[in-house]
Amino acid sequence: MSTEDFDVDADADQLMLSDLDNDDLADRMGQLDQNTVGDDVVISFIPQQDDQLGVEVLRYDTARGILRFRPLSLRSGSYEKQFRGITELQVENTSWDPLNHSAEHAQYGLLYETGLPKGFSSIYAFGLGVARDYRGLLDEIENRSGCSTVRFVVNDDEGPDSDGDVFRVALSRFEAYRAAVDRSRSRGRVAVHRVIQSDTHNAVANLFGLTEVTPKYTRHPVIRALTEEVETGHVVSAQDRNLLADAVTSEAPKIGVDSPTRLVQLREDIELASLNTLIDRFQADLDGTHNRDEGHWQKFFNANRFALQLLFSTPIVVELEHATVQAADIEGRGSRITDFLCANAITRTAVVVEIKTPAAALVSSTAYRGRGTDSAVFAPHGELVGPIAQLQSQLASVSQSLAARLSPANQIDAWNDLRGGVITGRVSSLDELQRDSFLRYRAGLTNVTVLGYDEVLERLKSLRDMLEKPPSEGKPPSEGKPQPSSVATDSANRS
Repeated sequence: MSTEDFDVDADADQLMLSDLDNDDLADRMGQLDQNTVGDDVVISFIPQQDDQLGVEVLRYDTARGILRFRPLSLRSGSYEKQFRGITELQVENTSWDPLNHSAEHAQYGLLYETGLPKGFSSIYAFGLGVARDYRGLLDEIENRSGCSTVRFVVNDDEGPDSDGDVFRVALSRFEAYRAAVDRSRSRGRVAVHRVIQSDTHNAVANLFGLTEVTPKYTRHPVIRALTEEVETGHVVSAQDRNLLADAVTSEAPKIGVDSPTRLVQLREDIELASLNTLIDRFQADLDGTHNRDEGHWQKFFNANRFALQLLFSTPIVVELEHATVQAADIEGRGSRITDFLCANAITRTAVVVEIKTPAAALVSSTAYRGRGTDSAVFAPHGELVGPIAQLQSQLASVSQSLAARLSPANQIDAWNDLRGGVITGRVSSLDELQRDSFLRYRAGLTNVTVLGYDEVLERLKSLRDMLEKPPSEGKPPSEGKPQPSSVATDSANRS
């Protein structure tokens, strides 16, 4: 045993365990001994070997509702510290039950502590602590704080205490870190599997007259980078990409003269790469923390203005962000500001666009009529009706107020065929009956287009799929492919 092990306190009072008998407290590697010391419940693990002493594995402070233990790992028959400076871990758990705290592990058949969070090593015989994959968080805290005790708390009151001995970390932070580590490891396994697949194919390719292949690069940016690292041993940096882009830009005129077809293909490849990046980012933001961040999505569409064209079947150009379509009165009230004032690129008629969030509700969660039947009808939600009413008032202000303030240089027709659009919610979040009600309501709107964020994503993917199709035989690369409205240029200039 290591020098950190110690005898069970001989003066401790034996706790009466009405719900646990000796068989409940033993496994093939040893048994638990549970005692009370003052206000603390103390659990020690007694190994089966007669020559080994018991080691305290857990102490529960009943007054504060805190589990306390030294982070140890069993190595070569003895317990070793998991960290250099952190000597104690504490976990807030007011519901811990001294009569019901252990169970048999399904895989190992050994007793484990049920009151520890996911990501902790909880089998008594192996030592309690933090699982190896997740110790990096505590290593970082140890290096930066110098604290000897880390307490995992249920609230957000984080940081060192007044004495600098205890560092508090929210359990939610640890759980988010654990999930991120698991996600990264999973992506790493995907990348390695892709490279091994190509290695396996190439190992026998010449035996069967096959062409060697390269690993399949997923569209997910992290998995792409990991796959590149596994395959080549390096990842092209942002600086490398910038140098490459500068070189291509400077040589473009010469390429245009020597090989115009190749220049067109290069432009399309760049646009496709830019579109792939945009789709990856859009998908990640939908699934991430920006679900309710309206400001984030306004910035996104401002940086990628061509995506707003997906709202309409006609091309539009953004004339002004946060345009005041109706000025405030003398008391500074009553102004109307739209997210984007656009214009039809051909007719120059005004188009007003409002950006809401992916989390916005589209219809009510309960049926307005016919609840529980196949003919249930759902009313549009206030988070949909409100923005549409807001948009309609802005459209009225375009002709009533904005028209008089537009300069001739704007060249915007503020009277004829005014149109508006709202990007909000997710249509895929609705069940069949809710979707039917939403589609009927949307179809009945006049001069207002409503599009869900998932619909925007699918239209971006459809555009990419069309760009990825090979050109028809005998035609240059630009023929047979739709041309996005300067996808690469628009994104690069504003991102």
